[in-house]
Amino acid sequence: MRLRGTFNWLAYNFACHDIGGVQLTWWLLGLTVGWIALLILGTIPRTPPGIAAAALALLLVLLFVTAKRSGYVIFRPAQAAAAPAPALKPEEKIPARATGFFEVSGMRAYFAGIQARFETVETREHIVIAQNAASRFLFFATTRTHERGLWYAFFQPAHLQRIETGTLCFGWRIQSALRIVFRDPEKKEEETLYLAFDDGEKRSVVLNDLRLDAGI
Repeated sequence: MRLRGTFNWLAYNFACHDIGGVQLTWWLLGLTVGWIALLILGTIPRTPPGIAAAALALLLVLLFVTAKRSGYVIFRPAQAAAAPAPALKPEEKIPARATGFFEVSGMRAYFAGIQARFETVETREHIVIAQNAASRFLFFATTRTHERGLWYAFFQPAHLQRIETGTLCFGWRIQSALRIVFRDPEKKEEETLYLAFDDGEKRSVVLNDLRLDAGI
C-alpha cells in the first residue's frame, strides 16, 4: 500500500508542477514520444539500454494516467466504532490533509494530500479550507502561480450522501480518514472529498459533527 501510495505521490507532483508553464507529465510524455521516434528512425542506436529507457518512460506515463484516475490516493474503507469526542464548537478548526476539488474566485482545481482545516459555522454549513503552498519539485519545477494560496469546499448537511470511515495512503503515510460524498442541488455530479487525520480522535470529532444533523 505504501509503495503504491508513494508512486501516486510522485505522479501527483509531476501533475501539479510545471517547467516553463508546461506540466511535468507533459514533459515526460513529450520526451518519451521523441525518444521512441528517434529509435524508430534510427537516429538513436537501437541498443538494449536505449529500448529499455523508452519502455520504462512509456510505462511511467501509463502508470501516471492510472494514478490520476484513482485521484492519487488509496482509500480503504474500515468500520470505526462510534467514539466519544468533544463537540465541535462553531468555527473551531480541525487540522487535516484534504484531497478533492476546491474552488476560489471562480476557479476550480483538484488537490491531493494538502494541508487543510475543517470547520462548521453557526449556520451548520461545513467548510474545508485548503492551503496549496508554493513548492519546488526536482529542483526546477514549481507549483502553478494561480493555484497557490487558499482554496475552499463548502457543503450543507442536507447535501451529504455518504460518509465512510477508513484509512488513506498518500505517499508513505497511512492515516485515519473519512470519505465524504456530497451533492450540491445546483450541480449534477456528486463530489467526493477525503479528509485524513493525524489521529483517530480528530476523525471522531469531525465524523460526529457531520452526522449531527445530516440524517444519514
